[in-house]
Amino acid sequence: MILFDRLMVSEDGKKLLIDTHVNKAEHFNNIVIDKVIVKTHEQVSEADPLSAEDENIYEYIAPDNSKELHLVLDANTDFTTNLGNLSNKLLFVYVVCKGIVDPCTSCRLDEMTTLGVTFDTFKMYQNVLGYTKGVVDSCNIPKEFIDFIILWNGFKAAIETEHYLAAISFWKKLQGDKEIVNHQCGCHG
Repeated sequence: MILFDRLMVSEDGKKLLIDTHVNKAEHFNNIVIDKVIVKTHEQVSEADPLSAEDENIYEYIAPDNSKELHLVLDANTDFTTNLGNLSNKLLFVYVVCKGIVDPCTSCRLDEMTTLGVTFDTFKMYQNVLGYTKGVVDSCNIPKEFIDFIILWNGFKAAIETEHYLAAISFWKKLQGDKEIVNHQCGCHG
């Protein structure tokens, strides 16, 4: 029932931008946005990754009758802890609605909480450009680039299919989490 018009981390990693609105279809006429909650990947519960009720780094109560929101959150001032930079964070943004859903609303569209996931895409593209520059310069494909491509595609598939715990695991590997990477042999063949 919620649509994200923009959900992204700024290129400098200092801001989280959230533009969202309630679906404009007739079924959602009596629905408004209640609140927005933000968590990092470290705060998402293994028991229930869709739960927005545990530890949060940000919570915003929407004004009455809000059908849309436009938020720009500063990493240094708007969160419960000073994050400094969002570039190494996988962010889970929960938009919680309230109201009465039309009984003819399709399954899954009647859920009162919508989850969006975002991260610093600019940083990821910089990584890709670094690898492709190496390929252009040497005409060799580094094993690390193959690993990156496989992890990146696994991460995207996990997000798209709502397998958030798997996505977090892929995210940590993409960030070079030494504890996880050292226990793996690598993805390449």
